[in-house]
Amino acid sequence: MPPDPDGPSGPSVWDTLPWERTVLMVCRSLTSTIRLLETHDLLRDDFRLRFAFAIDPGTPFGAGVERLLRQAGVDRIVDWSEVAGLRPDVTLAASENVDPTVLAGRIIVLPHGVGFNKYVPTADGTTTRLAGLPSAAALDSGRVRVVLAHPDQDTQLRAACPEIAGYTVVTGDPTLDRLTASLPLRDRYRDQLRTDDRHRLVLLSSTWNTTSAMGQSHTLPSRLLAALPADEYRLCLALHPNIWDLYGARAIRLHLASALDAGLLLLPPRSAWQAAMVASDLVIADRGSLSLYAAALGKPLLLAGNDADTVPGTPMADLAAAVPHLAEDRPLAAQLESAITGPPSARAALRETVNRSFGHRGEATSRLRQVLYRELGLDPPDDDPLPRVPDPTVEHRGPSSFRVLALGSDHATTLVRYPASVRPGGGDEHLAVTDDEPDLRLLEQASVLCRLRRTDHAGARRWATTALADYPGARLAAAGTTTGCLVVCRDGRHALLTADDADITMLASLAYERLTTGRLHDQNVLLSLAGRELAVAITTG
Repeated sequence: MPPDPDGPSGPSVWDTLPWERTVLMVCRSLTSTIRLLETHDLLRDDFRLRFAFAIDPGTPFGAGVERLLRQAGVDRIVDWSEVAGLRPDVTLAASENVDPTVLAGRIIVLPHGVGFNKYVPTADGTTTRLAGLPSAAALDSGRVRVVLAHPDQDTQLRAACPEIAGYTVVTGDPTLDRLTASLPLRDRYRDQLRTDDRHRLVLLSSTWNTTSAMGQSHTLPSRLLAALPADEYRLCLALHPNIWDLYGARAIRLHLASALDAGLLLLPPRSAWQAAMVASDLVIADRGSLSLYAAALGKPLLLAGNDADTVPGTPMADLAAAVPHLAEDRPLAAQLESAITGPPSARAALRETVNRSFGHRGEATSRLRQVLYRELGLDPPDDDPLPRVPDPTVEHRGPSSFRVLALGSDHATTLVRYPASVRPGGGDEHLAVTDDEPDLRLLEQASVLCRLRRTDHAGARRWATTALADYPGARLAAAGTTTGCLVVCRDGRHALLTADDADITMLASLAYERLTTGRLHDQNVLLSLAGRELAVAITTG
């Protein structure tokens, strides 16, 4: 190991510590780094091991790797120029792009996805190669071992590259084991993703190339949000780490600004998708690994993107042939509803395909640790850890404005609300906008203005009167009071609406429906929204 820059001159301080084996983690992209950090967690509670991290600069997807390592608490990163001089007992990589002329000793190549289902361009761009397969030069070194999730993958790789014979080991997939074991914690993750029993949680996932879900349709998140009732659905978006690396966090948030304003839950690149997968009611994904994980967990699944780079005959190709595809020329909400409520037998039919992707289910963590410790020449600790999937940190804002469809009778009204930031106006929907709305254009177009902060009756009346003067297109303004929701109409009438567990925007839209149908008078109304029914008392004056 290199000398400690903070230590004394002479022998490295590393050599004076009681470690028996050294493991070098070679990080190349965000995806590979995430997998290495997850594997690092499996080597817990063992003071015989010391770890070094190095960043391979030979990739266009490495800009965020150092930041990710620092966030994970890795504070010692070996400069790449010093890697050739290291003599680790084992080197771990989660990329097939390993160079045995630089890396010494045994090299274990961990998968950073499920199987070998995709073709990628070669370095010179003249042809394609099988993603995940190390080069013949790396295999010829005799020091590379490739970890597989299923025996069929060994058969596939031998057919594509006979030189790999004898250099593979099948362990199963530790990520699937963690997902499966975490399923009983579904309610925990739903709470953290702002999802309750009234919501259906949809996980939208996209890999990073032109055949991906987002590569085929950059506006898919916004169009889904525009089609789904805001009080019935939550939409999470998991973007491939390469997208984060290529664009950067600020650019991604800028591209998705309207969707974020509409309530999109944007998942950070490190592992948050796992909690969303466990919590989800439906997964929409392209031909990346998340599709296979969803199928393995029995989740309703829709496919997006195209299959131009999918390897024929692989489980991913078979999955794509069996699973419904999201058709953008048909109503989106109906397709999602059909997928969620479809018979479980349709998902059970995918079992054979899934079984060809994941071997040794429930044993993968133990088997991978046995491989690692065997290469290290050590006996593993007695207890195998099985960490639950990590709690998600999620970016969330909005929606602050709604396009509202209100259907009423004499004593009942039903509301269906959609996020206004992504849904064009038109038809019978009215626009209800809160004072939290960041887009002033929507405030100027609003029929209903809402103030969320509660105050006394006089303060609410002053705000509503001023709001109507500031925005002459609005028909009414509503503000929360300590006893309910005060509504002031442009014609001078006002009303107080009271109900248990109803927010100001719901009551304001109810008042608008009553006003525009000539039914705004003293009465009790049954308000329905997303399966909820609330008794609302209206007192006019």
